[in-house]
Parts: sequence; C-alpha cells; structure tokens
Amino acid sequence: MKYYIKILLVIIIFFIFLYKKYNIEKTFDNLYDKLMNDFDLIFPDKNRNSGGAQFFHHILQNIKPNYDNFIEYNKYYCAISGSPIDPKRENRYANIVIKDINNNLYYGKQYICCSPCICDLIRSSKVEKYEYKNKNLMVFTINDPCKFEKNIPEQVTSFRCNNKKTVNASKTKSGNIIIGILHDSEPYDENNNKHILAKKNIEKMCKQRNSTPVNELFGGMGDIFVKLANVENQESLKNIYGETLQPCKLNKIKNNQGSWDKKGYCSELDGGVHQICMNVNRETSDFSTETGQSDWSQDRVGNNHCMCLGAWALYKAKNKGTDDELVCESIPDIALSSEYINNWNTWNGNELPNQIIEGVDSLVQQCYYKRPTKHLKERYDKLRSEYGDWKSII
Repeated sequence: MKYYIKILLVIIIFFIFLYKKYNIEKTFDNLYDKLMNDFDLIFPDKNRNSGGAQFFHHILQNIKPNYDNFIEYNKYYCAISGSPIDPKRENRYANIVIKDINNNLYYGKQYICCSPCICDLIRSSKVEKYEYKNKNLMVFTINDPCKFEKNIPEQVTSFRCNNKKTVNASKTKSGNIIIGILHDSEPYDENNNKHILAKKNIEKMCKQRNSTPVNELFGGMGDIFVKLANVENQESLKNIYGETLQPCKLNKIKNNQGSWDKKGYCSELDGGVHQICMNVNRETSDFSTETGQSDWSQDRVGNNHCMCLGAWALYKAKNKGTDDELVCESIPDIALSSEYINNWNTWNGNELPNQIIEGVDSLVQQCYYKRPTKHLKERYDKLRSEYGDWKSII
C-alpha cells in the first residue's frame, strides 16, 4: 500500500510541476504580448532600429512591473537592433564577457536577435550597476547620442532630443543611456571555465568584425547601432585624402536629384552604392547613356552627381570622360576599400574585362594628380595588396 502511495505522490508532484511550468510559460507569453501591443506607443513611426533604449525606458517608466517581471520584459528585445525576441524562440541568448565603465570584466547572458549583435555590443557598449526595486543588476549603456544629434544615423528615428539630451531613454548615475540588461551577471573569474570559454569564443568570433573601422561598416542593423553608439567619434566623415568629407551637392541645386544623402554627401551610410562624386558638364553629359541608362545626365549639366563605382568603372573602361571630372574631396574614404568594391563592382550586367581595376586606377590617378597626398597613396597601396596582382599607376 505504501508503494502505491509513493507512486501516487510522484504523479501528483509531476502534474503540479507541469501545471506550474504551463502557467509560468503562459505568464511569459502574456508579458511578451503586452509589450508588443505597446510597440506603436514606443515607436510611433514603427521604426525600432537601435531601439533597445526605448524598450527599456518604456518598461521602466510606463509598465512599472515587479522585479521578476521587469527582468522577463527585458528579455523580449535585442538591445542592439531593437528587434523583438519571442520567448518561444530557441537560442535566444548568448553567454558573453563585457567590460564595465571601469574596464572590469563581467560575465552574463545577452539576449540577441542574431550573433553579430554580440560583437557590436562588446565593441560599443559597457555595463554599469543599476538598481531596480532595491535590487542590483548590470545594464548595457552607451553615451547619449543626442549630444551629437546631427550625427545620429538617419536610419535611427526613435531617439527624441532636447538640449542635447535624449528625453525618451533612461540613464545611469553616470549619465549614460541604458539599452538593455546583462542577465545573470557576475564578475569575471579567470579560473571559471564557463567564463574563460565565453571570452575565447567572443574573441574568435568578433576579431575581424570589430577590427573594421566604423566608417567602413555598411547598413546592417548592428552596423547602424555601432554608428549610433560612436556618434561622438564620427564628428566628420573622411574623404580619400584623409580629410573631412565635403558635400557633393552644390548650393545652387534646390532638388535632390544627385543620389546624395539628405546632407548632400556621397556617404550612403545606409549601405547604398553612390560614393563617387562627379561633375557633369557638356563633355560628360553622355554618362548615363554610355552606362546603359536613359539620357538623364543631359539634364544635370553644370551640377554634380553621386554615382556608383560600377557605373563609373564602366564609363572609364570605355575611355569616356575628361580625366578631370571627379570632385575628389567629396569622395568618401570607404570608396577605396575592398568591402565597398566587392559589393558594388558591377553595373547591370554591362561589365567590361578588368573594368573595376581601370575604374579605381582612373579615380586614383585623377585625384592623386590634383593632390598627391600620403593618405591616398597608402589607401591605394593597401587596396592593391588585398587583391594581389595589381600594378601601381602612381
């Protein structure tokens, strides 16, 4: 009889466990749904790029949950991209090691939408102590981007600035913006195998990505965040001379027909292709037709235009132009990077043999002739070395 009673007790305990587990999961689902129902309140224009700060602020200031629910709510978004993270999704977090503002290391869990966000967080954020409901935790922070509002990437629209301060984000005592939580955090222990393994994995995974200069990152969600977190260090974009990039758009041009960004630069920071600033005159007015397009360049005579490397290279491979049509101080430094060339070296299937080399050589030759700077030569030499058999023309 006692044996059957024990079995019955085990069965009862098992079902109690299942019941509690079901109710916990149901509670978490309800919390996630509640947060997502508030999405339009958090992001009125529906753009959540780099919106971790706004998620955290909304949970803290508007939902005001108890401590346990506060922790759960902050597992439902990516601090880097602002992407929602469904609690039913597998592989929602990664074990990471990150520095605090005093350069001490901490171990914990980062809830992510994709693995590159790990590298972007380690690169551009630090953790700080924060107190909620009289309990301490570690939070991810960045400098307040509204201090340099004009440099906030145009893909990020969720930060509201007033007097060089963000008004819709929460801050630590240091004044930094909170973008999320380092869950289950603990000081890094060099004798703890879990900590050691997480640190080694991150260093291996992020070595190449985090060594890429900020201005050479293209428009992925993590790239946008890195630019946002580093606006203080991006006071000016550099041109191929290593100096401050100049606008391609001329003041006399009232419309936006030039493929430049909203500030008139051939920056294409959102990952676009139009990096080469060209002056369109009577002798180069055939540019569009010679590259397989309509005759729109006839209407641009007397103006500048931002074009892509593929179209420029095709134009020069046909021996067209004047060899003096480039506005070199308005060509961003990134135009002479392998990352840019690898992505944008073709043009609508109209390529000619070796056109990309001829196009780059023509660009360098024109601009180096105008101003033979050390920076331009070093940039060109580095590019040639990455491709191998490429003879120098300067």
